[in-house]
Amino acid sequence: MDKIYQLKMSGFCILSGVFNNLEINQMRDEVIANLKNMAKTQNLDQSYHLAGFHRYPSLSRLHSNIASNQRINVALKDFYGAEDYITIGLSDVTINRSQHWHTDLLRGKYSTHLESTDPWDQHNTPCLKALVYLQAGRGLRVLSGSHQIRTPLNDKNISTELNLKNSQQIEVASGDVVLMDIRLIHRGSTEIEMNSQQLVSKPKILVSTVFGKVNMPITMAMQTGNLFRNIDWDKKWLRKHCDS
Repeated sequence: MDKIYQLKMSGFCILSGVFNNLEINQMRDEVIANLKNMAKTQNLDQSYHLAGFHRYPSLSRLHSNIASNQRINVALKDFYGAEDYITIGLSDVTINRSQHWHTDLLRGKYSTHLESTDPWDQHNTPCLKALVYLQAGRGLRVLSGSHQIRTPLNDKNISTELNLKNSQQIEVASGDVVLMDIRLIHRGSTEIEMNSQQLVSKPKILVSTVFGKVNMPITMAMQTGNLFRNIDWDKKWLRKHCDS
């Protein structure tokens, strides 16, 4: 319950050692075996991304390993107070990928799907992301408690309008899972940190999926908007990937 209290107050918590070394190696092998399905959405040659990876049969077991994990589900049940939650279709695999400050709410043109609901309404139970780290690292940075304040649904405004000086760097071990309120302001590694030749042979892999309470307005809005996000992502990146 201490973890759930931290999740509610700070916007994140760490579940230590959720996956063992054998499971980690199997998940890494599955990711690397599916590079052909991924796109290079950044300038670095060793950087890859696949949005909506749960849709691929060759990666369905990877997603199931996360969604059905007992420790993750115990935490989710404690947070939601019941078992009536689902994965909402927002899943990602990233390899050696940098990320600037953002939240995981629908942003930019997809933020219109949130107009029918208020993500910060205390009665609107938030969605949670499970981030699975397949190696140790210190790339995650968070602004603790920022899930409780209204933030812009635009990445540029988050970086320029908000005070990020009090952010903290989170250290995780291989096999740890970070549960995060999707409203929390956070960032991943910088481009400089990802621009290392060592990452070619020892890539940094992050796998994630998002959960939401059944029939909750924010859950339904995120599901709808993410469907359009996945379609647009496929059109933009997978076509380019297939043509290369």
